[in-house]
Amino acid sequence: MSLLDEKDGFSVVELLITLIVIGVTFGAFVTSFASIQNIYKKAVDINTANAIAFAKLQDYENLNFNSLPATTPTGTLQQVEDFSASLPSTLEKPRTGIVYVNTVSGTLKQVVVDIKFGSGASQRQIQYANFIQKYGIGR
Repeated sequence: MSLLDEKDGFSVVELLITLIVIGVTFGAFVTSFASIQNIYKKAVDINTANAIAFAKLQDYENLNFNSLPATTPTGTLQQVEDFSASLPSTLEKPRTGIVYVNTVSGTLKQVVVDIKFGSGASQRQIQYANFIQKYGIGR
């Protein structure tokens, strides 16, 4: 027998090794894709919560100083609005949106907008705060 009698083509072992390599590569791709989708969803949720919190803070900045509730005792945050029901359902449950006001002095109030969503290790909190003076806004 000579070496010239070999048949052309791939052996079964070569085909099996090729299929295993393709399967492992595909599995790694699917896992990476799922992770990227999860990261993207979290980024969209954070961006949405940021936009809502900033808009809510601007609503309070545009109010007349005297229309902001006075809080007692001075220096304590008190809840003045719960807008949890208006948060989009795309944010992970549980989700809460609360506005607090703190009367610092007769001419200065602090407004804090707090949004929390998710639970456990995936819980996120977005918080905006601003001081509103009787004759203007202080950032």
